[in-house]
This record gives sequence, structure tokens and C-alpha cells, in this order.
Amino acid sequence: MTSSYKDLTTQNDVPGLERLYRQAEIDGEISAFKDAIEHCIKEQPEDPLFLAWAYRLDLLPTANIEQTHSQRRHWQVAIGISIALGILFVLLAGNKPPLPFPDMEGETKGRPHFWLGWSPFVALAMLAFMAIQNRIDVRHYGIAGIAISVIATIMAFSFWNQTGHLAILVALHLPFVIWALLGGGIIKPHKNLAIQFHAFSVKSVETILTGGIYFGTGMIFLMLTYGIFQALGIEIAEGIMLKAVTWNLGATMLLAFASVYDPTTSPAAQNWTSGLTRLLGILTRLLLPLTLVVLVIYIFYFIPAYFWRPFEEREVLIVYNATIMAILVLIALAIADTDTQTHQKQPLLRHALRILGILTGLLNIYALAAIIYRINAYGITPNRYAVIGWNVITLLMLTVIVIAIWRAQEDIWTQTLRESIARVSILSIIWALAVLFILPLSFH
Repeated sequence: MTSSYKDLTTQNDVPGLERLYRQAEIDGEISAFKDAIEHCIKEQPEDPLFLAWAYRLDLLPTANIEQTHSQRRHWQVAIGISIALGILFVLLAGNKPPLPFPDMEGETKGRPHFWLGWSPFVALAMLAFMAIQNRIDVRHYGIAGIAISVIATIMAFSFWNQTGHLAILVALHLPFVIWALLGGGIIKPHKNLAIQFHAFSVKSVETILTGGIYFGTGMIFLMLTYGIFQALGIEIAEGIMLKAVTWNLGATMLLAFASVYDPTTSPAAQNWTSGLTRLLGILTRLLLPLTLVVLVIYIFYFIPAYFWRPFEEREVLIVYNATIMAILVLIALAIADTDTQTHQKQPLLRHALRILGILTGLLNIYALAAIIYRINAYGITPNRYAVIGWNVITLLMLTVIVIAIWRAQEDIWTQTLRESIARVSILSIIWALAVLFILPLSFH
């Protein structure tokens, strides 16, 4: 590289650089000119003049440069919003622990600000992240954000400082409704909404698991820091540690979402071959036969041997219903892989899911009978009102799933099942809204 090339390319001289390039063509020194541009790109990678020359001379692939800038922007936005969300969590929790549920006994262990506000603020932060990354059309994000804000405000006015079973039910259902609205805003501009919503649901599970890993890592760091300072004789105030834990909880939620979700593409077009998505696929394959064994033992041994337990003991019925919900999630995750040919080569998966759906349906009928008996024997309460609705919804979902697996064509059975799960999931969203808005009117 000649000194004249080096001296000129370190200046912001657009016409001079063009003249130098033409002279290099005449002198046969294009390679030296390219070396000078490469040197300047390394020294000043953000300079638009040198980037333009890199494109012109094919020194760097355009796609790679754009991808680098996109990833940098992706993480700059994610980290900025995560820091703000962590601070907001600290303000919401105050000097109290970040409890997602109100206290049953009326004690002030946590703040109503937090359990009413954490899920709406997380969803709004995710929508803001998506909107900043997709600036072409953000109307659907805005509509979802308005809907989330309205519902959160209504719940805040209705349940401020309330405790008891009704408040607990709202705390359980509000995040689910907020999640559904978030998903609606994300999938709205794309085609085949059913497939998109199923993909969004799977990515949501991956986000939760990733968030757990991030939060656990942050807690390990905080505990090590606390231990080191204690060893040095420096006492960290309990309030400071509580705020650090709360900030960690808020910040990791958005970071986890940014880690697993590409905001520039649709939910169905996300990466399904790496990261926790691949691990989820492996885990569901391993858990599927184990779940079948457990269900067989449940239905053919425990239920006949201890038939009246869920009719008399509320805790046993809760375990049964939690098992049903977990199996529905397992079925959805089992077909997360979008490679249809892979599933065609695994007919055992289809048969296993069919049997799993039938056995879970039998367990659901048993649980529904138990809650009907408890309502007749002890009367209707907010908890029993919500539980019987969920038992009916999950039974309908399992019926649709079994029928979809049974009747679907072999070459598209997984796609049919995804669409069926997504469409019947609308019933669960409607019931969650009913719990939030109709249940309080019935029991106030």
C-alpha cells in the first residue's frame, strides 16, 4: 500500500478518494487501493464513506455487514429496555419482595403495585422492543399496547389492595390474558394466524426457560458478591440486595425474549434448529414415554385405589388439573419442529400423542366429575367457578386434539395439529377474560 493511498483514505475527502481510485486504475494499483480501504475499515468500521467503498469493491459481503449492524442494534435496544424495565420493577416493588400474587392473610409482604403491574409492563416492554426493531408498520403493536394498558388499568382500579381467593385468581389469569394480547399484536401482520400463534406459544416457553437461566445466573453473581463483601467485613444492606434481586428479575425478562426471538421475521419463521428450541424438542421426546407411563399408572391404579381422594381433598384435585395443563403444553412442544418430513418419518410420535390425548381426556373427565361433586357438596366459590370452567375448556381442547390427530392426512398431520391447538386455544383466552371481568361481578 503506497503512502499516498493511506494518507488520503484517512481523510473524509469524497471527491479526492474517487480521483485516487481512478488514478489507481490507470497505474494498475487497484490492489494497493483496496488494501488501503480495508485498513481504514478496520480503523473506522462505522465510517459511511469507507463502508460505501467496501460495498463498491466487494471487500465485505453486504449481507454480513447489514447483519452485524442489525445484531448490534438488536442488543443495544434490548439492553436499554432491559435496564429500564429492571428499574421499573424496583419502583413497583418498593422495599417489598417482588411477589407476583397478593397475600392471602392480608399481610403486606408485597405491594399491589407489583402483582398488578409486572406482566403488563413486561408485555409493553416487549412490544416497544418489537416496534423499534420493526419501524415500517407498528400499528398492530400500538393496538395491542392500548388493549394491555386498558385491561391492566381496569384490574388495578378493581383490585387495588385486595387480598383473598378472588385476588389470587386475578393474579393468575391477568398474565395469561396479557400474554395472549402480546401474541395477538406480534402475529397480526402475518399470514396463517393459527400457525403463527402456535409458534409464538412455543417461543414463549423457550423465553421463560431462558429467563430462568438468566435470572439464576444473576442470582449466583449476587450471592457471590454478597459472600465476598461479607468475607471482607463489609455488610450490604438487606434493602440493597432486595432491590438488586428485583432489578435482576425485571431485566432478565426482556433479555430472554431478545435472546430467543428475532423481531424482523414472523414467529413461524424463527430459528427452530438451535438453542433451547432444539433442547425442548429433545426433552419432549424423552418426557413423552415417561408421561404415558405415569398416566397409565394414574388411571389404572391410583384412581381405582384412591377414587375419592380428589372429591374430598382439594390439593389432590389441584395436582390433577396441573398435570392436565402440563400435558397440553407437552403436546404443543412435541410438534414445535417445523420440519414436516421429520414427523412423517416418526409415526410413533403421532400414535403416542393420540394415546396421550385420550388418557389425559379420561383424567380430565375424572377431575371434572370431582369438581362438580365438590360444588354440589360445598357450594360454589370463586376457585371452584374458575376450576370447573378450565376443566370444561381443557376437555374441549383435548377432544379437538385427538380428533385432529386421528383425521389429519399423514403428510400434513403436524401442521393440522398446530392449527387445531391454536384455534381451540381461543376458548382458554375467552375463559380467562371471563374470570377477570365476570367472576368479580358474581362474587362481590
